[in-house]
Amino acid sequence: MLDISSIFKRFGKKDPATGTVITSISIDYLGDKHGLDGMQVHDKVFELSIPFQNKTGSDLLADNLKRPDLKIEGVSVSRPFELVDVSPTPPIAVRYREGVTVKLRIKAPDLPYTGPMSVTLGEKSSGMVRVQIEKIMAVRNGAKTVLEEAPSVLSVQKGQVLKRDVQLYKVMRYGDKVNGIAVNAPFVMSGSEPKAPFRIDKENSYIISVFVLAPDYSYAGPLEITFS
Repeated sequence: MLDISSIFKRFGKKDPATGTVITSISIDYLGDKHGLDGMQVHDKVFELSIPFQNKTGSDLLADNLKRPDLKIEGVSVSRPFELVDVSPTPPIAVRYREGVTVKLRIKAPDLPYTGPMSVTLGEKSSGMVRVQIEKIMAVRNGAKTVLEEAPSVLSVQKGQVLKRDVQLYKVMRYGDKVNGIAVNAPFVMSGSEPKAPFRIDKENSYIISVFVLAPDYSYAGPLEITFS
């Protein structure tokens, strides 16, 4: 989601006696945090450039399917720093697989300061939901089998496509046929790779990718995948 690097530019001279030492920089976008090394500032106003890309490395998100725009509707910095200007001016919409460099002009504290600085890139909460998948279950012929017990917690946009790879040999055998795949509400089935119907024709291992749409509201509970 964030591809972080920093470029600092100086604008006005500041008395060296009131220099600022930033020990670390934290960038926060919807709970996704990234850290930057600190630096020493000797100017009243400095610039921080943040490359922002609509992508993610999480295996829970389907990279080959289009996802909604990411939006930056507000920017803030922690005290005692003051935000002077943001370019481009929010709201900023970043299309899937595109990026933008957000440039912040920040005023350093008037008094000597040594410590961290945090930057928050915000979006209206109405477009986001919290999805906590406590475990993933396979359902076949009425019987349930646990595929994955490790919980996953995501902050995603409503209707965003989620991806999960599952091992079918936990519930099926060589030669079995899958005619259809469904998921429990509030998730909505989006597709699979391979697409149903298909037959398990590989020995020892048969992994498929299941794509589902995130719910329109926050959810905590299991993801149940039904194979017919």
